[in-house]
Amino acid sequence: MKILILLFSLTFVVGHSQKLYEFDYIMEYHAMVYYKKPRKIKNKDHKVTEEFAKGYYLINSEQNEYFGVITEEDSLNYKIVLEDQKRGLFSRAIALKSELNDADMINMDCKGITRLASSLELQRLKKEDFDFVKLKDTTINNESFLHYKFYLKNPKERKRKRKKIGTYHLIIDKSSKFKLPLFRSRYQYEKWILNEKTPMGLIAEVFITDYEGKLVYSEKFIDFIETEKKIYLPKRCPTIEVIYE
Repeated sequence: MKILILLFSLTFVVGHSQKLYEFDYIMEYHAMVYYKKPRKIKNKDHKVTEEFAKGYYLINSEQNEYFGVITEEDSLNYKIVLEDQKRGLFSRAIALKSELNDADMINMDCKGITRLASSLELQRLKKEDFDFVKLKDTTINNESFLHYKFYLKNPKERKRKRKKIGTYHLIIDKSSKFKLPLFRSRYQYEKWILNEKTPMGLIAEVFITDYEGKLVYSEKFIDFIETEKKIYLPKRCPTIEVIYE
């Protein structure tokens, strides 16, 4: 399977005013979003109950504190997202496909940088309210995978329904060359840092169930290639200057 090779371009001389993020792999993933009721989505002339999406993770295999995500914004543009889980930063930009494909590095603008807030945090929930639990291993195509869930501990059913709190399921390839899991949730990353019992290895699949146990999202790792891509964030931005300096 082909993976789009993305090369970024540097638009200024790199000095002490930039924060460097380095990546050594591009990972392709496929995702499905499931809706309770049919809805109208982009590029469809009828309502649907599920929606397919494809994207690419930019990762550094030596650490998992930050990552990039590249998805198609429209026929002409890509959306680029950088998440720094350790420092709590989120940056987003739109780039022309024609420009992005011919570059080697990318510079993110200040106006696209904000604090990274977990959806659980926005619901006034704390990471201490959640934990990883190892479930029975699962078998896919005759191969054994670890199965963990990330869930709300000792929930009150009324609270779960009111806040619509679901459960993350992580399917982990313990035989993969990638030993560090890539967490899309900052709460998961922070719990993983604090708890040595949490999973190690490539997260090959993710699926999320809602508070009623119904599937609302699934994501599957497809393939990877090596890369030497870099993203720069300016330190001078008010959002991040205190964190880096």
